[in-house]
Amino acid sequence: MIVFAVKQNESGLWSVSYLGVTLADGLCLGPAIKRARDAARAEHLDSGLTTRVEMHGVDSIAPLAKYQKAPDNWTGATA
Repeated sequence: MIVFAVKQNESGLWSVSYLGVTLADGLCLGPAIKRARDAARAEHLDSGLTTRVEMHGVDSIAPLAKYQKAPDNWTGATA
C-alpha cells in the first residue's frame, strides 16, 4: 500500500508527502487534503496499487481516503 501523508508543519500550515518526499508544503488544510487525494487517485490509476491518504497528528493517524480495485464478486450467475 502506498501512503500519502498530510502533516502540519511548524508554521501551522500543511504539507503533503509520499515515501518520505514532500510533494507540497505551506498549504491550508483543505487544499492539502485535495492535493493528497488527487495524487493518491492518480497513483492508483497509473499503478493499480492500493493507495491511501492519511492525516498524521502528534498522537494519531486519521484515514482520509483509500483507492483500491473493487473486489471481483461475479459468480457467473445470470438473472
